[in-house]
Amino acid sequence: MFKRFIRNKFVIWCLSWVVAGIIASIMITTRWKTVNRQHADQILNNHNGFVLILWHERIFAVPWLWPRRHPMYVLQSPHADGQLMSYTVNRMGIRTVWGSSNRNAISGLRGMKRVLDRGQIATITPDGPRGPARKLAVGPVALAAMAGKPVVPICWAVDRYWRAPGWDGTIIPKPFARGRFIWGEPIDVPKGDRDTMEASRLKIEVAMNDLADKADRLFAEEDAQR
Repeated sequence: MFKRFIRNKFVIWCLSWVVAGIIASIMITTRWKTVNRQHADQILNNHNGFVLILWHERIFAVPWLWPRRHPMYVLQSPHADGQLMSYTVNRMGIRTVWGSSNRNAISGLRGMKRVLDRGQIATITPDGPRGPARKLAVGPVALAAMAGKPVVPICWAVDRYWRAPGWDGTIIPKPFARGRFIWGEPIDVPKGDRDTMEASRLKIEVAMNDLADKADRLFAEEDAQR
């Protein structure tokens, strides 16, 4: 009964407004600063499209932080939780490409390639939708190589937060926290054989984890400099 209830599209539509309101009410009180803005300016001003990646645990704040003048598409699972996430981010100007489940992986990548071919931004959480956490799947690497576009890692951190239960421990900022939105350097992905792809996958995974660790250290470093 409960599963049928939460799979109802009208229920999901209503819940998406509630979740979007919760996100907005938390995010509007957070004091945000952008780190490595030069990387953002460099890649966004090219208007040539790129693959944006972030770990699933950091998904909460990105729809709010993202600059609306640069359209973003996210790859999303068609399951009930994916539909709720999709409708929620749609409220904040983010668009959806369906197909992140294993069964729909190929159609999802094709849809994201069309986004990139138009010079727009294709966003993937490469450890989602079920983990393991902070382990990069090969999908975004293959997509970037196929489309001839760079991969750009991003991350964010706050000094006060909750962690949601679940495989990824989603980070939820506490009201009135300090926040930092941090951009990584663009990473080119060459076409090649399986070994080449694996080398690129490992390189990007290390870059993402280094960026997340750097984001988490920022507040201690800032406080030490006071």
